[in-house]
Amino acid sequence: MNQEISDQPNIDLAKIKSNIASVNDLPISSHSAEFEKIHKQLQQALTNLDGV
Repeated sequence: MNQEISDQPNIDLAKIKSNIASVNDLPISSHSAEFEKIHKQLQQALTNLDGV
């Protein structure tokens, strides 16, 4: 396996989807922080796909 690929963290897309779905259950005041966290996870997933 390519060492560069194996150094990247595993991204669990099912977990990200679950996090997105659960935002509605959180207080509105915490939505922004949760969206930021999800955004970072999605960016990492795209980075892993692109091999950047």
